Amino acid sequence: MSPADRRRDDDTTGRPASADWRGTVAFALALLVASVIPVSWVAGDGAAGGSGAGALEIGLTDPFHLVGYAVLTVLASRALGRRRRGLLLAAAASVTLGFGVELVQAPIPWRSFAWRDAAVNGVGAVGVVGLVRARSAVRALTRGKKDDETE
Repeated sequence: MSPADRRRDDDTTGRPASADWRGTVAFALALLVASVIPVSWVAGDGAAGGSGAGALEIGLTDPFHLVGYAVLTVLASRALGRRRRGLLLAAAASVTLGFGVELVQAPIPWRSFAWRDAAVNGVGAVGVVGLVRARSAVRALTRGKKDDETE
């Protein structure tokens, strides 16, 4: 194994990239299973309990979608890398999985396909990319200020 391959595999964690993939796949499977099991507090039409009165109404499951796909993106980015390309690939994979899970739910009698859920999944995945990039920018600025102060 070349030194470049070793650096890519070990990245900054010291663990092989395959260890990061195992966690990512396990979490993705957990999301899938949680998305197809019957849930008693979900309304009969598959939509989260609520009146549907407002476009910005937050459903009971929205936080689970948001956080679940944000965590999935972070886990995938550990295996793909935290640079722009790795983050974008991780978010794309999370959004794709989220849409796929919605498609899997469509024929299940106690679940349903919901564009809203797919959108919230996407917001979680893309939102965490923005947070990671912002954090990196702040760190870079902070390091720049420390370097300027030492001169």
